[in-house]
Amino acid sequence: MISDWMDSVESDIARLTAHPYAGTPVGEVLDWAACSKGKRIRPMLLVLSAMFGPRCEERRARLSLLAAMTEITHLASLVHDDIVDDAPVRREKASVQKKFGKDAAVYAGDFLISRVMYTQAQENLHESGMILAGAIGQMCAGEIGQAGCRYREDVTLQEYLCNIRGKTTALFKAACRIGALESGCSPAVIEQLDKLGEALGCMFQFRDDLLDFTTDQACMGKETHKDFRDGIYTMPVLMAMRNSEARDKLLPIMRRNREEGIDRTQIREMEEIVREYGGVEETKKEILRYRKRCEEILAGLPAGAASSGLDKIVKKCAQV
Repeated sequence: MISDWMDSVESDIARLTAHPYAGTPVGEVLDWAACSKGKRIRPMLLVLSAMFGPRCEERRARLSLLAAMTEITHLASLVHDDIVDDAPVRREKASVQKKFGKDAAVYAGDFLISRVMYTQAQENLHESGMILAGAIGQMCAGEIGQAGCRYREDVTLQEYLCNIRGKTTALFKAACRIGALESGCSPAVIEQLDKLGEALGCMFQFRDDLLDFTTDQACMGKETHKDFRDGIYTMPVLMAMRNSEARDKLLPIMRRNREEGIDRTQIREMEEIVREYGGVEETKKEILRYRKRCEEILAGLPAGAASSGLDKIVKKCAQV
């Protein structure tokens, strides 16, 4: 059962992030960075993908370790993201950078990555380690691309998609590919799971962008519309801007945002424009379109517990 697998993954995460600094200021920072627990979607994707392969049970310990490494990579990326974004909250508690300062947060994120690198070398996880390292490179490139698009009123939907395929989708793809590869799946199944990871990662990001327009900070555990304030224009905004009237109304708000910042009144105005001109509805349609793509990929894979588990993740990530 997936719950038994995830218990092993949790144990490996705890073991890999252990350190000799208990009771010290250093240990407090490292513990805070490592204890941020999310939905564990990426390690679940790795495990479920592995279940399609004939060597799944034989390599269970190795797969659990790789799932833990994938999640720790994700945790490190969140620590670093919060530094760049100056985010005060992460998963309903103070971010590492808010609680301990940016310098400590940089090194805490680096510490987590060092544990992944050490384990990769120690356990001879060369091929999967290369996939994971490649994903980290793509994540960095996506974040750099996004930074280059900040406050740009002319940013395109294609640029946005290119950036999220790096910063978000790359680790989803890597998790699926590593699980399938390590468990001995056929090349055809590996490629199908790779495609599933990409489609699911895109859908996940679309939904995350949409939540800014459909919920509040108390529900999300973070400040709403922080992306817009920071000059990061996400899918709902870009979808609305395809309408010339919406674009004419949004451009002055975006210029003011770039030049002097905007207050709650302008944020509410922006949100109303995006809603009025279909940005929210069009984003929902894209989420449903990607859900259908995921379901088509799953239909081509063997039926069973693995495909059922993946289908549950797809449905959860597609909730609008």
